[in-house]
Amino acid sequence: MNFKNLTSEERIVANFINEAFEERNQNMISTIVWINNHTNYLVNQRPDVHRAMNNLTNRQFNHVISEILLPF
Repeated sequence: MNFKNLTSEERIVANFINEAFEERNQNMISTIVWINNHTNYLVNQRPDVHRAMNNLTNRQFNHVISEILLPF
């Protein structure tokens, strides 16, 4: 996946979401639900991702998702 046009925080989030997306058979709804249900996992195991997600605006978060889904 090419995330060159993303900021560093967007790239951190994009890489994490993309991994989760692939693990869930490219189902973005399942991916978003999983992320929402595993906030404690992010806080404890992936603080870099949690911090980056908290720093993104809604627009930036949507941009990240669109970059992942764009090839489809």
